[in-house]
Amino acid sequence: MNGNEAGEHPDEDDMLRDQMNSGIALVKAGRARLRLALPRYRDKIPSTHRLAFQSLCRVYEVTALMIDELRKEVPCREELLVEYEDLCRRIEADAVAMLEGKTSERWF
Repeated sequence: MNGNEAGEHPDEDDMLRDQMNSGIALVKAGRARLRLALPRYRDKIPSTHRLAFQSLCRVYEVTALMIDELRKEVPCREELLVEYEDLCRRIEADAVAMLEGKTSERWF
């Protein structure tokens, strides 16, 4: 499905690729979004420069952009939207864990 015909949604892979290639400074934008989502860590986020945290910021931004796009769709793909919203919450939890000095095999 390519999304070009009336009533069709764009393919999820194409949407992700578009977000990754959007030209947005993904790490910077992801950091800004995390600062809004995690006010308790607002001051610590800008000074965290671990490569794993930068990657997390990039993925967070792409995920948030996907949520924005999915919310615009008519009809809405509810299951996919819920999946991305859940992913966003899990990324936020990983960010908190990183900011608190915890480690995980997922971050390497």
